[in-house]
Amino acid sequence: MTNLRYYKGAIWTNHALERLDQRGLTQDLAAQAFNRPDNSIQGKKPGTIEFQKRVGKSLITIISKKNEKNEWIILSCWIDPPLPGSIDILKQEQYKKYQKAGFWKRLFISFKNQLGF
Repeated sequence: MTNLRYYKGAIWTNHALERLDQRGLTQDLAAQAFNRPDNSIQGKKPGTIEFQKRVGKSLITIISKKNEKNEWIILSCWIDPPLPGSIDILKQEQYKKYQKAGFWKRLFISFKNQLGF
């Protein structure tokens, strides 16, 4: 299903829609976390709010803020622990390999990452 830019009372940024796809999270589940959160806290950046909802063993987090027209903007979203096959799992695996590597391997990994490989 294609994710919608305007969905369930909010405007979804391109970044948020990309994160949904990358993280295997459905827009409907993310919208539920936004519209009916278990918890909401002040975000790290001024003016943002984190909405959190627990679904089973997973915690869905939505970062949002209101624009000048008082409309909700969804900035980003994720699920923790990450879903199998998502980009976040791949990043975790790469980080674990980096942590276990020796000096020369770390240097090679860092060089490779800076080149974009």
